[in-house]
Amino acid sequence: MKTLIVGYRPYELGIFKNNDPKTEVLADFLKHKIREYMETGTEWFIIQGYTGIELYAAQCVIELKDEYGVGLAVLKPFHDFEEKYKDEEKILLNKILEACDFHQYIFEKPYSSPGMFKQVNQFLIDHTDQALVVYDEETPSKTRFIYNEILEFQMNNPYNIERIQFDEINTFIDSRYDS
Repeated sequence: MKTLIVGYRPYELGIFKNNDPKTEVLADFLKHKIREYMETGTEWFIIQGYTGIELYAAQCVIELKDEYGVGLAVLKPFHDFEEKYKDEEKILLNKILEACDFHQYIFEKPYSSPGMFKQVNQFLIDHTDQALVVYDEETPSKTRFIYNEILEFQMNNPYNIERIQFDEINTFIDSRYDS
């Protein structure tokens, strides 16, 4: 089974530095969820390489992949995808690319039109069995585009989706971190 992971960028979560304590909490939550997916049959996790949830999740997969025998694929949308990333984000992405099991571009060219994003989303949906989506409709995000495409695809196709909302993350935080 192949699981797509998508979600918020750090700035959409109010995270502006990699050492923000929120990143550790989110990584702990994601590791918990990813472990559940590994234990129920996911063999591959797929991300695009966006900062935030995707890179946090990729780090978790890398930590756990030998224990569970799973793979991590990074399917970047197009060349120069990470061009606007901060240096520390580029370094993190490169570490993940070095540790992942598969890396390729969906489009073997640089960005050329907004329509590419819809095609990238459809490619990802067509080549995965399910998605773990960190997205709360009360907090707008670009994640809504792929989430809505998954919902539309799901109407006529078997495709599992788990949408994580902030309430679930807060419940996790309350159970793990509050004393």
